[in-house]
Amino acid sequence: MDTQVADSRGAENRVDGEDLSLRRTAAECVPIFLAACFFLFLGMPLRPNVYDEGIVLTNAMRVAEGQVPHRDFYANYGPAQFYIIGGLFKGFGESILVERLYDLFIRGLLVALIYAIVSRYCQRWLAISTAIGALVWLYALYGTAGFATVPAALLNLIAASLLVTVFVHDVSLWRMLAIGSIAGVATLFRYDTGIALLAVAACAIAIAITMRSKGDRLAAAARMFGSCLLGFALVVLPATIRYLLIAPPRAFMHDIILYPGKYYNHARGIPFPAVSLSHLDNLEIYLLIAVISFSIYASIVSYRRIRSHCDPSRHSDSSEREWFGFFVTFTLLVLAMYCKAFVRITVIHLFLAIIPSLLLLSGLLERREIFPLPVRIAIAFLIAVSLLPASSSSLSMHWENPSVESQIVASIHGKKAPELEAEWCKSAGALTKTLCFLPDDDRIRTIEFIDSHTTQDQKVFLGVPRHDRIYANDNLTYFAAQRLPATKWSHFDPDLQNRYDIQAEIIRELGTTAPPYIVLDSEFETIYEPNDSSRSSGVTLLDDYIHSKYQHLKTYGALDIWQRTSTP
Repeated sequence: MDTQVADSRGAENRVDGEDLSLRRTAAECVPIFLAACFFLFLGMPLRPNVYDEGIVLTNAMRVAEGQVPHRDFYANYGPAQFYIIGGLFKGFGESILVERLYDLFIRGLLVALIYAIVSRYCQRWLAISTAIGALVWLYALYGTAGFATVPAALLNLIAASLLVTVFVHDVSLWRMLAIGSIAGVATLFRYDTGIALLAVAACAIAIAITMRSKGDRLAAAARMFGSCLLGFALVVLPATIRYLLIAPPRAFMHDIILYPGKYYNHARGIPFPAVSLSHLDNLEIYLLIAVISFSIYASIVSYRRIRSHCDPSRHSDSSEREWFGFFVTFTLLVLAMYCKAFVRITVIHLFLAIIPSLLLLSGLLERREIFPLPVRIAIAFLIAVSLLPASSSSLSMHWENPSVESQIVASIHGKKAPELEAEWCKSAGALTKTLCFLPDDDRIRTIEFIDSHTTQDQKVFLGVPRHDRIYANDNLTYFAAQRLPATKWSHFDPDLQNRYDIQAEIIRELGTTAPPYIVLDSEFETIYEPNDSSRSSGVTLLDDYIHSKYQHLKTYGALDIWQRTSTP
């Protein structure tokens, strides 16, 4: 009886201690979140991303106007980001600042969450250092502003942190339901990464179950993963049914399954890049492989330590199991997100792998004492070298882009902006409300021309000089001028708009919408990659149509404005 009372009191003390620790961590996360938001706001680049960010902004604008992804416009990501930003546009007005503040909010949450996760397993100084490292990378990768990968990264970390406990003890089915629901929400942002997150959960559950020495493993696995699948279905099925009620499935099938499955690898695939002083950030691509390798080794070491003294009642065993779960879960996550970017292997496309890899680095450093001396030295070297690509990318972002901080400094020193920029910032457009964002001068002139020569109900088309070869196109001007695209196919991809069938469809749409002006952007003409984006399809149908229906009117640098000369 005395032993039972003592055990009960011990359990209560552990619960009280955990609750106190959680409250303390939550309290610490608030200033970390606010500090991260403050520094990210100061560093916010004011040069918008013409292609990727332009796609998000324009598609959010289309959604705000009642258009539906896949049915009314081509999209290769999930709808959640478009609908959230489109909803924010409805509430706060269509401004790039609205999208940037939403993106900044998610980045701030990521930093705070990373601190919370690391502080659970590591010393406080290491948690703070990891949070700072995450902040540096989030600043360095500000080129992903508006990308669905940012909220997807947050959801990945939440789900993975919840998964770790399956290695320690039986978890409630509600927790597994929550993990599945989070994977479902992630799928609505990015179909590929959401499903990959569900696969990570399945693998983690399978590994955790195989470690159990007794009980019906198959039944336990079925219960846990079944709950996970149910949570996933509760999110994804209603969205799927809603879409099928208002749109044909063939549009979704084309954008997400048929086109990527047949063309994406040939259209966008690139080889592993070289590392040089001018491209030091590429080093991170190879460092991630080292992080994964060391983390697998750490998992094996933890597993052996568990097997060497298998007593579930011992606190040390419980702690070792949790560390094993930590390394297994986050290694699976990094590996899955690394493989996801394997076709287009660049640092910016590895965003979803870089963020959780920081947790693994902190775990390796915290657990260094259980490794042999050569491994400890190698881990220390890996962490030191990992500072190079993050620092290099951050410095490039700082020097190559005007930011809020640089504008404040210029204002303090009384430095006047060039006349064109000064006049641009006085206007009240989608890029200048409250905070002035600065596209290049030629694009500013083009936006001002479209705004002054068309009405809100008129549509425009932003193309390229040659539509037989596609790399990318300007999507920002649609949003900046607040003019809807004249075609469903406004977001260009190789092996898509340079095909005969798609060009024929664009021509039919241009004949119906009759945009008074077309802008042809040649800035991407000098980019050549070893894939189909550098090859001509030989299809000139759209070019012939433009030359027969439009005449050249003005040129602003790389941007040519063409005016319609004939009736539809």
